[in-house]
Amino acid sequence: MQEHTMRKTDTVGEAAPTAHEASLLMGATMAISMIGIFLGIFFMFINIDTTIRVAAAILVGCVGFISFIRHSVYYRSDQIRMGWRQDHPEFQLEVGYANLALGIWALVAAALNWGLVCGVMLAIYATYLLCTLILHLTEAHAWEELHKTAHRSRAVRSVISTLFFVLVLFGFAAIAFAREGVLPFVQL
Repeated sequence: MQEHTMRKTDTVGEAAPTAHEASLLMGATMAISMIGIFLGIFFMFINIDTTIRVAAAILVGCVGFISFIRHSVYYRSDQIRMGWRQDHPEFQLEVGYANLALGIWALVAAALNWGLVCGVMLAIYATYLLCTLILHLTEAHAWEELHKTAHRSRAVRSVISTLFFVLVLFGFAAIAFAREGVLPFVQL
């Protein structure tokens, strides 16, 4: 069996964590993201206001909530998935709480049809993930095990998928800002 799917017993008698739960949640994040992108583009041809609300609700709200669960509830599994080792997971828990806070307010803004706030939530999440992209690039460049195909493949996938998601978030944020009339020379 592969290491990330094996369940070993630790000294206390509990099953040792694996990357399984975090991998499933990451897969759910990717699937929800693709659905959100598709629906956001679909509604652009029908109603721009709906596009903005759907993008904020799904791409920040739902993704933020799933990320909270992955980082804060299944943090041990997520550490294994990412190949990180931490004795004190407080920082990872904080990252989860930040995702939850952003997700909640994106859902509130979408539910109350606050277009400008939806745009701000999309822009904030894009900026936050842009910072994580820089971390992924640094990690990919400096990782001593990058010569191993599996590690290199994971680093490349992480950089490409994060970059794509950041660009999409900034794109939907720009649409929201143009719709609300806060972008110079662009109105929708």
